[in-house]
Amino acid sequence: MICNSSPLIFLSKINKLILLRDLFKRITIPEQVKNEVLFESKEGYHPIKEAIEKKWIIVENPKNDVELGIGKGENSAINLAREKNEGLIIDDLRAVKIAKSLNIDFVRTTDILLLAFKKGLINKEETTRLFDELIKNKYYLSPRFYLEIIRKIESL
Repeated sequence: MICNSSPLIFLSKINKLILLRDLFKRITIPEQVKNEVLFESKEGYHPIKEAIEKKWIIVENPKNDVELGIGKGENSAINLAREKNEGLIIDDLRAVKIAKSLNIDFVRTTDILLLAFKKGLINKEETTRLFDELIKNKYYLSPRFYLEIIRKIESL
């Protein structure tokens, strides 16, 4: 899986970056994403740096970084996912629309939590708490979508 900055940052903020390793074994990020997340004053710096050092987050650049009119990290992540024919973990709405138009499979940070719950990596209560923590850390979820997620978790 190829990952953009925001999922790394948000999962680090809620102390669940490790879910990416548990779900996918290895994550690839382009250099542009690494540059966006790796500076010491940035929240989540240490777990992301450690994951790169332990080599379950790999840094690799696309061979052809076609300009898509979005942020540099999203741009490189989409190009890398397209080149490697791999899925993408991304949250930015414009980037999601571009990924869809290029037929790139993608998931969002919220999907990571739901997938971890479905696979038994986190329980129902923890999943609900983690969604609340995402929101407290400024991850935007519309109230309608939040209610849908909570209902989905409760029904499983």
